[in-house]
Amino acid sequence: MFDRRRPVTDTRYVSRAARIVVVATAGLCASPTVASAEPIEFVEQRQQYMIFEDVSGELENGNWFSRDAFLAAYGDVEGGFLSEHADDSQFLIIYTTWSLPGGIGALYQSVANDVHGIGYEHIAPLDAIIPEPYFDDTPNSQVQGFMHMNDWTFYLGEDPGGVDDGRISLVFGQELGHAWLAFVHWMDGGGTRSDMLGRSEAHWSFYLNSGGSPVEGHDWVDNGDGTFTAIKHQIFTFSDLDLYLMGLKPADEVAPWFILENPFNCVNSSLKDGACAPPQGHQFAARSYTVNASRRDISIEDVIAAEGPRVPAFGDAPTVFDASFLLITRPGERLSEGEKAQVDTIIGRSIEIWDEQTQGLGRVVNRTATQDGGDDGPSDDDGDGDGDGDGSTAPADGDSGEGDAGEAGEGGGPDGGDADGGLDGATGGGVDGGTAGSNDDGGCGCRSRGRTAPWWMLVLPAAWRRRRPTLRK
Repeated sequence: MFDRRRPVTDTRYVSRAARIVVVATAGLCASPTVASAEPIEFVEQRQQYMIFEDVSGELENGNWFSRDAFLAAYGDVEGGFLSEHADDSQFLIIYTTWSLPGGIGALYQSVANDVHGIGYEHIAPLDAIIPEPYFDDTPNSQVQGFMHMNDWTFYLGEDPGGVDDGRISLVFGQELGHAWLAFVHWMDGGGTRSDMLGRSEAHWSFYLNSGGSPVEGHDWVDNGDGTFTAIKHQIFTFSDLDLYLMGLKPADEVAPWFILENPFNCVNSSLKDGACAPPQGHQFAARSYTVNASRRDISIEDVIAAEGPRVPAFGDAPTVFDASFLLITRPGERLSEGEKAQVDTIIGRSIEIWDEQTQGLGRVVNRTATQDGGDDGPSDDDGDGDGDGDGSTAPADGDSGEGDAGEAGEGGGPDGGDADGGLDGATGGGVDGGTAGSNDDGGCGCRSRGRTAPWWMLVLPAAWRRRRPTLRK
């Protein structure tokens, strides 16, 4: 894939119709029936979003994990939306009044990519749907990524009318973060290593010092005595490495980080035998997690040595990302005014938190917001999205549905448990999960073996500066 405004000088940037399925899920191993939904129909404009109806009722049972079925179902969503709204967004984000099947918590699916240097080459061979790293499945629209955020009620807080900030920071943060994260390798001496990666090779390892990233890993504190303690925060925040891969921070401002090797004596382990969590684990049940281990320091130069520099680089990559938000209902279903107002609050808060998670370096502009609904205004007139960000730093969460609620899947192990359901898991575990996953048990619930099924997670560079086509009513 390539920026249509720059000449093609590298054969790596060659478009090919391919599809990336990035899934944050609690484990879906059987594919549902192929969907052939009729286009969605517009119902109402709200402050932060637009309501559409799944008039045929087939979208609810759509298959988001098979290329042809996905493109058909996604095409119905995009077509119905663009018939009522201008083609001005890089991300199309939907909430529904029903739950995704199989315990899936939320999913991200990329429809175009031309960003180099973020490790995308490592994902293509693992995913049945991705034939190569650079592609464009939406040549006639600006959309680059699709997020299915699941049943909107998953994001409500315990207090009447409130929302769950921790859950939002984890699920929304991870799903949008999956446009760029997390699959880079790093160079150690003369060899390339992949041990920064954990679950599905598309999340950070349990033992990576990610500073509390929504894409997993932990905020590990070096106690100076051979032990390290992971601590929980209220809001998940992107690390320097995350921000570099997202195009929001230059390489020379990325502080070194570390990974823990050969962990033992995990005194807070919730596994029955007291064993340490696997690298594919997600969250842990205790208030903190202390372990003996060896520390291996890593620098951004080590990542660049393995992946090459990011293209487009900081300064050329966008910092403002246009997104459109939809709520899709079942046929004939209507929400009360109070419920619709709650969805407004969820979406508005999601944008605020994400902007904070990027340490003020990135910003999401809501293109479906009405003028009185808090629209932050347009990004650059030329549509390349490289505007200025704002926002402030926020810490990271852990108690909003993470391991404290229980262990994810007793029989899970590294690939069983809470998948992206651990993080985004609606009912399968983790932040969105009804059973919240423990890092000790958490893992990818349905990892593809070879090229026979989607690999459950990952990418799409919203950093791609696509030409804005003629706006369609």
